[in-house]
Amino acid sequence: MSELRTLHDAFAELERRADAATAGTAPIARPRRAARLVPVAATVVAVASLVAGAVWLAPGDSGTHAASPPTPSSSTAPSTTTARSPVPTSPDDLIARFRVVLGDTATFQVTQEFALPPPSSANPQPPGTGSVVVPHAVDPDTSVGALVAGTLTSAGVTGSVSLTIHPSDSEPGEWCDPRIEDCEVSTLPDGSRLATGTARPAPGAVSHLACLKRPDGTIVLLRVGNQEDPQGAAINSPGGRFYSPQPPLTLDQLKAIVTSDKW
Repeated sequence: MSELRTLHDAFAELERRADAATAGTAPIARPRRAARLVPVAATVVAVASLVAGAVWLAPGDSGTHAASPPTPSSSTAPSTTTARSPVPTSPDDLIARFRVVLGDTATFQVTQEFALPPPSSANPQPPGTGSVVVPHAVDPDTSVGALVAGTLTSAGVTGSVSLTIHPSDSEPGEWCDPRIEDCEVSTLPDGSRLATGTARPAPGAVSHLACLKRPDGTIVLLRVGNQEDPQGAAINSPGGRFYSPQPPLTLDQLKAIVTSDKW
């Protein structure tokens, strides 16, 4: 009712001003209201707009309509997605992540897979530095990493591959054994440490290594080779048959894989 009363008073004021403006002038032979229809109508529109604005901004009551708060959208609503662990704790998880990182670059076939147990005095370093892997019965709830090995094919070239992700106190350079030529260790902008190198331990044997240690201590160790053993010819062993003249991935490709943000 207060809004209607306000609007009624506004019309009354317009009538009064119109009468005052026409006072003392000669009568015109047409209805009085029609003579001032256009100016009055325009003024009414302006007054009505002001009244509507006042009603919108006035404190809410039974006759007002205050703007309701925005409904949370998918972009502002809190996320309920659980953050993924930086370390895959099962071979299946590691395999799935590896496929995502590789994308269309390569395909691989897993022949060995292991969950890695927590370090202990009897097992100070996780297995997987070469093709000889000692399997461990690991409780999935206590696994701290995973290892997969097999064959990898890229651009029609097939070779061996070994991938391990686990927490470690070691430095990337420690994974460059004496057979690695020109092992280079660098620090990345995010503080990660990256070691890369190539081994040619026997005639025709070639293998590449890329080892990344993230700031949180996670090690990502990737090896590819042109023999069954992804390290090339293991010490005191033949290293297996040759798949191709060169490994299926270049050293630069290994760097891109271990430093990918898709893990």
